[in-house]
Amino acid sequence: MKYHIIFNPMAQSGKSKTVLDKVCQRLEQENREYEVHQTLGRGHAMLLAEQISQFAEEIIVIGGDGTLHEVLNGIVNPQAVRLALLPAGTGNDFCTGVHIPNDPDEVITKVLNGQTQPTDYIDFSGKRCLNVGGMGMDVDVLERVSRGKMKGKIKYLWSLLSSMFTFKGYQIRLSVNGKVYNENALFVAICNGSQFGGGIRICPSAKADDGKLEVVLVKKLGFFGIVRAFIALLRGKILSFPDTQHFLCEQAEILPDVERTVQMDGELYEGYRVLDAKIMHGLNIYR
Repeated sequence: MKYHIIFNPMAQSGKSKTVLDKVCQRLEQENREYEVHQTLGRGHAMLLAEQISQFAEEIIVIGGDGTLHEVLNGIVNPQAVRLALLPAGTGNDFCTGVHIPNDPDEVITKVLNGQTQPTDYIDFSGKRCLNVGGMGMDVDVLERVSRGKMKGKIKYLWSLLSSMFTFKGYQIRLSVNGKVYNENALFVAICNGSQFGGGIRICPSAKADDGKLEVVLVKKLGFFGIVRAFIALLRGKILSFPDTQHFLCEQAEILPDVERTVQMDGELYEGYRVLDAKIMHGLNIYR
């Protein structure tokens, strides 16, 4: 059996190389065959995953949430591979939410023992999302992050604070569990994982193996309402916030007022007029 390592050398400002060295050292100690595939830029991890998954079953990913997102979207048949995730990014939100160890040695021990667990993911209008996707203020924050020059988790917090003063929300139509809700929304998030944005607990109740999506919609608020919502987010209490609507479902549809940018696992996609979401099963992850 050969292990194929998809490695993002830019993750965590280059510190991911330390994780790679530990993984390679452990595999060599165990006399296991492996091959390292280094990403060369945006989109390359998806291409590598597509090529590798056509002939291999074991894929080890070293990178952040963006690298995981690309790999998931590149895999030809998610049910036919076994994924090991080595968190080496800035946020590592999905790995943290499902309690994947930060210690590479612990993860590789699970790999060598074959300890995978079935894991859900989201199909968003044909694209796959492992953690959280949606639209609204979270997209505005991510757009600010991409334009900013700060590094690390502080850039998410600063961008969130900046968005609080300017983002106004917009009209959406949410179809879920046979009902339709027309709301002027601050944001709407569809969750498989429990946190995003470098540790913000958007949906603490979400479980990545229960066969359910969790939809979190926060209504449009004035400035002081946004401040209260921000505090609730930081405390992991947004689900009990008075202007939050929370749904458990297997499928949902979001129609914004006009074409909007959406985010999936923190990656931005432009031009969505309809966003269909459904839960998918059968992804095998070492965790």
